[in-house]
Amino acid sequence: MKVLDWAMGLGSQLLGWIIRPRNLGISIFSRSSALLIMLTSGVSIKAQGIAGVVEAFEIAPAEGLTGILLNILAYLACLTWMIGLVMVIWTQIREWKEADTRRILVVEMRGLVDTSDKPLLTAIPHSCVGRRVDCLVDVRNYLASPGPNLKEALKEIEHIQRDVRRARGDTARADVQVVAGGVMQVPLLFYAGTLLDDEGNILIMDWERTNGDWKLLNDPADGERFDVIGLDRLENSKEVVLAVSASYLAAFDDIAITFPRLPVVHMARPNPQPNSLWSEETQTILTQQFLQLLGSLANQGVEMVHLVLVAPASLAIRFGKAYDHRNMPKLRCYQREQGHTPPYPWSIQMPAATQPVVSVPTPVAIPT
Repeated sequence: MKVLDWAMGLGSQLLGWIIRPRNLGISIFSRSSALLIMLTSGVSIKAQGIAGVVEAFEIAPAEGLTGILLNILAYLACLTWMIGLVMVIWTQIREWKEADTRRILVVEMRGLVDTSDKPLLTAIPHSCVGRRVDCLVDVRNYLASPGPNLKEALKEIEHIQRDVRRARGDTARADVQVVAGGVMQVPLLFYAGTLLDDEGNILIMDWERTNGDWKLLNDPADGERFDVIGLDRLENSKEVVLAVSASYLAAFDDIAITFPRLPVVHMARPNPQPNSLWSEETQTILTQQFLQLLGSLANQGVEMVHLVLVAPASLAIRFGKAYDHRNMPKLRCYQREQGHTPPYPWSIQMPAATQPVVSVPTPVAIPT
């Protein structure tokens, strides 16, 4: 079965390479070859010498064709065959040069201990042409202990910008593709997204739990939107808890324990489920809703948003890329630890113009 799957995969890649629109030479070469095969069916071809072009072949007429017409067709077929072959070789050389010039910068983020070590680098689609450069960010050692060393983890994540710029070198920005993905705590993924914001268009991949492999966000859009609850009940509050239920339903009992006196705004997908948000178009729409809600909160005078984000890694990165500290309220993204007191023991405050990123320990809330 594995051999069959390998053969089918190899065949599909070969077919995709042959029929891709950019290779006109393949089309000319294949059609000329087919014409030559048809002409040689029932035709006697004798080589008279290779020095002369006109005297290269002696072709016996086929039924229904005059010798002159057959010779014309044969020479045209040979000429187009040679042209097609030259174009194929030239195109392949050009692709090799492009692959050597272009860069695929792979930013993989690891923060959870019980995850697979299958590299994102090995899952990059063949459509991404270029030299692959590994920009791995691994902070598992800093977060494995009961008292996580968040400051050192943040320092390591901050190196993303430096590593990407160093890997890019003097390569033109148009020749660089950044691919990002990770299995890490949500606040750290959100922060990593803010660092990747300046890198332009980024291909984001996510870990598919069922198959245990990296996957593109290439499913069709499902038309889902966030339902927003509680926006009209803020009562001029300067601080708000924003709970986002994208892959699971947010734990509102834990939110009430950790933030007993703050109003809660809830954004929720209809029937949120894990391992189900695989449409980039849908994620883009949900991100736009998230930004618009932050804008609405800013318009109502909110100065601090306590973000409880229950979402896949790809959406957390996308939210971080979209967050703009210049025009939006300050934002702290929280990490939930089941069985911990309080349930949200720490958070990361996103950087602002005059304030660096800090880890914010959540005080123990005593229910009243």
